[in-house]
Amino acid sequence: MKKTLAIILALFVVAGSLVGCGSSGGSASSTATSQAPTAAATSSEAASAVDSGTNTETIELKFANVSSAVGAKGESIDMFANLVNERTNGRYNITVYHDGQLGNEISFVEDCQTGTLDIASVNFANLTNYIDAYGVFDLPYLVKSTEHADAIWMGEVGKYFLDMLGTVGLHAVANVELGFRDLSNSARAVNSAADIAGLRIRVMENAIHQEIFSAFGADPVAMNWNEAYTALQQGAIDGQDNPATHALDLNIIDVNKYLAMTDHVYNVAVFIMSDKLWQSMSAEDQALFEEIAQEVAVWERKAQRDTLETVVKAVNDAGGEVTYPDKEELFTLTQGVRDQYQEKYSEYIKLIEDCAP
Repeated sequence: MKKTLAIILALFVVAGSLVGCGSSGGSASSTATSQAPTAAATSSEAASAVDSGTNTETIELKFANVSSAVGAKGESIDMFANLVNERTNGRYNITVYHDGQLGNEISFVEDCQTGTLDIASVNFANLTNYIDAYGVFDLPYLVKSTEHADAIWMGEVGKYFLDMLGTVGLHAVANVELGFRDLSNSARAVNSAADIAGLRIRVMENAIHQEIFSAFGADPVAMNWNEAYTALQQGAIDGQDNPATHALDLNIIDVNKYLAMTDHVYNVAVFIMSDKLWQSMSAEDQALFEEIAQEVAVWERKAQRDTLETVVKAVNDAGGEVTYPDKEELFTLTQGVRDQYQEKYSEYIKLIEDCAP
């Protein structure tokens, strides 16, 4: 995105301590406008960072994204890159590589750890291989609503979890919303669990996600997204699960005509940086990066949610069908998955549940 629009960001404070989901200065998207922040919104701290910078050489950074530039997440990444360039007067130049040009999300993590990649957007679920505690967020129907999600991820509980990345050589500069994961397929409309039974469904390479679809009665097939779309085109698999907005920005609507709003897991994407790079930056530049990332995160959440109505209309206009299966039935079917991990994640489950409005 070469040109950003003006935004008035109304940030709400989620009150309380860590256990009470205290705010880290974040905002819920429900109060933000859908306009993009601009360089005019620079704070006094950020302006000071630019004015006091003594390094006149341009610092070139690479930002990797496995998915499309189209859609709220892709646009937020471009926005972040553009704002960093603007507010540092060109001291930092971030080049964004969308559509998996630099690999897949697992390779992004490894490359950021070694410092061969500077920044990447990674689905939080793909970080469970590195931080075991993150698996708690894969449990089905743990996050109840977008308000619940904001209380977690825009406050101290989200920061608590993201700070764990420092133990594996990474730094999380922001998290943006992917949304609740839904089910699409090419075989039939899904109105109940009986309609899911027997479907071959692509899932992420994540054990809990595989267990969820086994509990639904499906045949889960774990594969990365670079391989999944071809498999959908060729009919090797029937469907996949992703946030509903991906029906448009990943062109899923072209290969799956049935979209079921199952909302079984809430997902965020994390903008991770090489910790080596992060530690090399001045405190002023670190503060500026985080300030910009926070503004972008608020904008992205609003934009992501605004897209949902567009998705439903697009599916229907394309001759597809959007259904709303009984989530109580799906919740009941997945109780065994939650029970299996209750003891392991009990401390984290309580933190998350205590954030519920």
